[in-house]
Amino acid sequence: MHINEFPYEILSKILEEAASANLRDGPTYTFGLSQPPMPFQRAPLQRYVRGPVPPEMLKWDATSAIRLACRAWHEWALEYSLKDVYIRRWKGGERWAELSTRRENYGLYELIDRPTGTAVYRDPFASLKHTVQTFDRFPGVAAKIKRMWFHGFYTAETDRLVFESLKHCVNLTSVSLPWTTIRHMDAKAWRTLLLGNGKPLESLELLSIDPTSQQASDKENQVDLHPLQSVNFGKLRRLKLFGDTTFMPITDRDLYAIARTATQLEEFHLTCISTVTIDGVMAVVKASRDTLRVLEHSPRSQDGFWHPHPGSPSGSEHLCELFRSCSKLETLSISLPSMCADLFSNEDVKFVGDLQVRALHLCGHEHGRSTQEATDALQKTLQSARNLISRRAHSIIPHELYVELFFADCIFEPSVKLVHGDFSLAQVSSDGTWPGTLRASGKGPYGSSGLYEKEEEGPFQAMDEEDFLAGVRRRYLSIST
Repeated sequence: MHINEFPYEILSKILEEAASANLRDGPTYTFGLSQPPMPFQRAPLQRYVRGPVPPEMLKWDATSAIRLACRAWHEWALEYSLKDVYIRRWKGGERWAELSTRRENYGLYELIDRPTGTAVYRDPFASLKHTVQTFDRFPGVAAKIKRMWFHGFYTAETDRLVFESLKHCVNLTSVSLPWTTIRHMDAKAWRTLLLGNGKPLESLELLSIDPTSQQASDKENQVDLHPLQSVNFGKLRRLKLFGDTTFMPITDRDLYAIARTATQLEEFHLTCISTVTIDGVMAVVKASRDTLRVLEHSPRSQDGFWHPHPGSPSGSEHLCELFRSCSKLETLSISLPSMCADLFSNEDVKFVGDLQVRALHLCGHEHGRSTQEATDALQKTLQSARNLISRRAHSIIPHELYVELFFADCIFEPSVKLVHGDFSLAQVSSDGTWPGTLRASGKGPYGSSGLYEKEEEGPFQAMDEEDFLAGVRRRYLSIST
């Protein structure tokens, strides 16, 4: 029986084992040379291991021999190695002409005792241009790709090349693009990407980063075609916006345009971005409230662990009640202007795993003063979170739920009735009589703590929730914000 007559599942497993063996035996690193000598100098060169070969390149190398065996194996190898494709900008302007780009020749390169070479210029966009040419010549190769990532291309010229390379990817389901594509590409190009490439796009990521001053000052890169107003996001299942920039940034206006048709989103991630307020986030949430399962809104900036204010809602709608109405929401990490017990009061909620809420105020106490009423509202919120944890643990199908609340420069763990924070000033104001016991804390202040504008990062301590609330009522502590 010929091997190609095996059932496809068995043949695929055999070829996958062979590719895995090739991955183990092949070169997993790249070589480089130290700085080249200047003209009329004879400085010695040193060879060094530059870094690991990216996973997608390893897969391509591992199937090089398999692709040459027969047509069936060639098709399998293409699907195996081209399922995920990363296109990166060349980070340096030079490379060494002596070093072959064929990694299978690295064994011979290691035998050279005295390496020599000349620094030559390499087009930083060569990989993107070569991708466009390859896909134009071999559209069947592009049809094998399911997921693509583009990183390092932020100009109008490269954005056009990015979309040119995508036109043959008819089976694409996930793509990560520079945020500049929503400025430089027109609505027709976006409609083709989202709906007209054979299979509707399911996952879209937009990465923002500050471009170079030369790129930002180029008039060609300052064009905004406003494509989102005429694009249908109805087939999209996952949307992620990541990164911070001051150059034509993503704003609430863009999210309003997306929310107009994005009614089937299952995941919405918005992290490390400070140019979008809670209004833009809630526009998308309300559009997909019946399908949304994962929501992450962490407006941290990339410059540090400072958390920008999420903004105040322009309307009078109670956001805690809105989240209760998201019937399928399971994973939540949200930065809100205010929170209250209503967020945890829905008995039919499907929260599982980790739930994080970062809030600046308590609902009904947006004045931010540390009053007895505000303290009672905080206590009620913590108890409501505890009740939800208990309901999820004792439901027909038990689920573990871990809740963290970030408020008033403290981290609250309702499940274990602990509060983490810096209580040194409170100890001084009480002449050392309060609190009764303090224990070491393994939490913040750090990036995931959600603390607003906390500049001094001293060690945190932990105390019982009852002691904390008693200290607030006795004015040793303040929850004013």
